[in-house]
Amino acid sequence: MDNSSIFKIWGLRKRILLTDTTEIDLLHLKRNTFCSTHRHDKKINKFIVISGCVKIESEFGDITLHSGEEFEIRPPLKHRFFAKEESTMIELAYVEEGKIDPNDIDRESQGGMIINGKEMTFDEMRKKGMLNL
Repeated sequence: MDNSSIFKIWGLRKRILLTDTTEIDLLHLKRNTFCSTHRHDKKINKFIVISGCVKIESEFGDITLHSGEEFEIRPPLKHRFFAKEESTMIELAYVEEGKIDPNDIDRESQGGMIINGKEMTFDEMRKKGMLNL
């Protein structure tokens, strides 16, 4: 595994491209997982589903995307994704002015998994000994 791949509670992020203004990541999502609820000041996120089914949740409502569908979130909208099934998607992040700031993220809550019908965050799972970390 090279240093452009990062394991997350929801799956694997593989960095494809990073420039001053654009990030492109390939995301492999595990079924019934979700990322943190967060917002950006400048970064725009476009999600393009390659396979599977992903729900994008935001302050303005939710949208469910299937293969070939895409959705864009603009700042400062809070959002998160939820993998309804094993899925693969591209996350295209870009800025219209200036440079991408790796710290341009304000997390409201952690990512995690649905276990026995209940959302459990990474920390909750770790505290209960459900992770081998």
